[in-house]
Amino acid sequence: MAINGSEQRDSTNSGASHGDSGDRLPPSVYRRRRVIALVVLLVLVVALIWGISSVVSALTGSPEEPEQPQTQATAEPTSEPTVDPNNKFADFTPRPTPSGSAGSPTESASASPAAVEECGANVSLTAGTDKQTYPADQEPVLILTMENTGDEPCKVNAGTNAMSYVVTSGSDVIFDSRHCAADGEDRDVTLEPGKKEDARLTWNRTRTAEGCPADQPEAMAGYYNLSVGLGEQSSPNATFVLE
Repeated sequence: MAINGSEQRDSTNSGASHGDSGDRLPPSVYRRRRVIALVVLLVLVVALIWGISSVVSALTGSPEEPEQPQTQATAEPTSEPTVDPNNKFADFTPRPTPSGSAGSPTESASASPAAVEECGANVSLTAGTDKQTYPADQEPVLILTMENTGDEPCKVNAGTNAMSYVVTSGSDVIFDSRHCAADGEDRDVTLEPGKKEDARLTWNRTRTAEGCPADQPEAMAGYYNLSVGLGEQSSPNATFVLE
């Protein structure tokens, strides 16, 4: 029995010794725990530093916002030089001033109509038709051609008030455009030297008379002469045939 008791105490002591050895961890575990603790501490320090820098930048950034009006204020002087030339351009170009130069476009444009004189004897008139012979079913086209025979541009009244087309057969007036003319008009035309202008009138082959009486007969077949006029001037005759 004594032997069994001693064996029991020995087994108890051995179990205690095994328990003490199970509570103690290897040194590597403690080293890992220290490293983890240091890493966590560093993360906290970095987060604290970042937070402080964010607060500082936010505080220092708010006073810089009023500087935006300063950039706008500095940009305003640069826009002033672009306004001044426009104002000067508006002062001199659109409206002439008494001190303007004699060669300004406004003065030259106003002076050009005054420089053009009446053609007078420098205008030449020619009568003509678009065909020499007209069948019975065709209406003649009477043509008045004016030409500037001078060396300078000139103007002439080429309105219907000044024009005339006269068709005759011997001494008999067959057609005169002034007999039945409606209210005419005046139209000044500037002719350059050597330039020609045509005016055309289609005749319906019906005779006319002073006062434009109705029911006039149609012109008969034969030879006819055409003379055109412009104001006090008239052209030589041109001959055509009605079939």
